[in-house]
Amino acid sequence: MNWKNLFTRNNTILSRFKRVESTIYDIVTPINRHIGQQYFETVSLQLCKLIEADYVIIGRYSAQDNSVESISFSDKKKKLPNIRYSLEYTPCDNVIGKNTCRITSGAWEKFPSDSFLVEKKIEGYIGIPLFNSGYQPNGIFIALFKNPIAQAEVIESLVYLFTPRMSSEIEHKKAKEELNLRNKELEITHLELKNKNNELDISLQKLNDAQKKSKENDHLKSTFLANLSHEIRTPMNVILGFSELLRTESLSPEEKDEYIGIINLNGLQLLKVMDNLIDISKLQTRLIQEGPKLFNLNELLENMLKHYMREVKLMQKPLTLYLEKGLKEYHDQIITDQQGLLKVLNHLLDNAVKFTMEGWIKFGYTIADDRLFFFVKDTGIGIPEGKEEVIFDMFRQVSTTHTREFGGNGLGLAISQKYIDTLGGEIWLDKSYEGGAHFCFTIPFEKTHKISGEIPKSSLM
Repeated sequence: MNWKNLFTRNNTILSRFKRVESTIYDIVTPINRHIGQQYFETVSLQLCKLIEADYVIIGRYSAQDNSVESISFSDKKKKLPNIRYSLEYTPCDNVIGKNTCRITSGAWEKFPSDSFLVEKKIEGYIGIPLFNSGYQPNGIFIALFKNPIAQAEVIESLVYLFTPRMSSEIEHKKAKEELNLRNKELEITHLELKNKNNELDISLQKLNDAQKKSKENDHLKSTFLANLSHEIRTPMNVILGFSELLRTESLSPEEKDEYIGIINLNGLQLLKVMDNLIDISKLQTRLIQEGPKLFNLNELLENMLKHYMREVKLMQKPLTLYLEKGLKEYHDQIITDQQGLLKVLNHLLDNAVKFTMEGWIKFGYTIADDRLFFFVKDTGIGIPEGKEEVIFDMFRQVSTTHTREFGGNGLGLAISQKYIDTLGGEIWLDKSYEGGAHFCFTIPFEKTHKISGEIPKSSLM
């Protein structure tokens, strides 16, 4: 017996056992336990050194396209980039879901279609199938050797120590990926549902706003009809009553003149109510027959000043009216819808007279490039805060109660805005004015003389 050879052989076995022991301890011990991708990278690198393979691949199997994608790919020194390849015409096709495949030499010659084996001149090949808990193929362990394998059975035995854990980790990895995918799908579904809920909330809010608006419109229309009845009956009663008084023979000439003035004033008030109804009907049906024509703007405004001075006098209000003109005499001809402009100014001045108990009312215009800037301001009660945006709506009034201190049917400003729209201009309330109400509007102006100016940003004094 050659004791030297026996001792050498036993020493090699002992040395290998020590390496196996340390590898198993390093991978399995709970103190330093690797999981997931870290486990695959650690075990492939250590097994590559332990079994003295040139390459070790731990791959996950895809039955859909009969391919393997490497989870970890290592040589004796480092981790290599992962690869994906088809199993057809490779020795791996004899391993997946089957048995261990062992080729001790000439692997690259036996499988010339396997480009990796041929390129690296792989002699030895060991492939061990991996199965999940349902005993379905889920992966493969591959050891590749550039030299023929001397102890293939020993290598297989060593690797089998680790294959159950490999199979379990592959199954866990797949389950985790499926869980992550499911979570993403749930997140997307959650986001879609959230967006749908937001859309439904917006739709519901719009519906609630529409219902609220509808109820508000119904209330405004009811108020308008009640006010309209009041606006018609009151001047009619006054006209009939004072007409009857004129029959009295004992009236003095002064009393007769006073009664006739009252009748005229109420007749004009009644006429304005009827005009408003006709105007709003025309504007809504676009049956406006008036068109642009040439006229003297200053003359129009001076006639309005005289008319409202007479009206204020009949109403016995301590009011002073002022007119400010932006064009000189004989240079004040403009082309626009005279009737529409007149109606807008009438509505604004009617409101100014109605809501101003004392003080003054100023109206007039300036010019700025291609626009005429009109204004009507007063020292009246003004517009309450929060009502500025709705006063141009149909049937809107500062007060919507049936019995109010002031008359009106809530059509004047709405009609004014519609006329200004047809004239191609804008109308607004100057919110910065604090002395009463200050309404402004612009209309296009075609210059016939060299005139320039700027629109005031606040009140005109």
